[in-house]
Amino acid sequence: MTAVDTQEQIRASAQAAAARVAPRLSRVLTSGFLGKCPACGEGSLFRAYLKRRDACPCCGESFQGLDADDGPAWLTIMIVGHVVVPLLYILETRAELSYPVEAAILIFVTIALVLYVLPFAKGLFISNLWWNERKPG
Repeated sequence: MTAVDTQEQIRASAQAAAARVAPRLSRVLTSGFLGKCPACGEGSLFRAYLKRRDACPCCGESFQGLDADDGPAWLTIMIVGHVVVPLLYILETRAELSYPVEAAILIFVTIALVLYVLPFAKGLFISNLWWNERKPG
């Protein structure tokens, strides 16, 4: 057995081990979207509304350094904007409401959607960061 054969065997066994351990991107993103650990899919990703845990309570996977920064806010603005702007158009063209009533509806819908979407977006971004830092190869 030559040194090249040994290196190929080591490389092949490392790739096989990584393939067994590395989860699929779709499962990782789904787990993050649902606020679960991207590694095991069971532990909670957040300890409070938007506070990331330091590690998974189930598998112990560290989340240190996985800071989503402005990504979740950007995604949330994009999603909420695509809902609120058509609603504004509908209220302006089809409804016979006064401006204060329209403003109250739009403000309520915007705040509710932002508060609802933001944790999903943050979990999605954190799980994507986790996958990008830990994927094989």
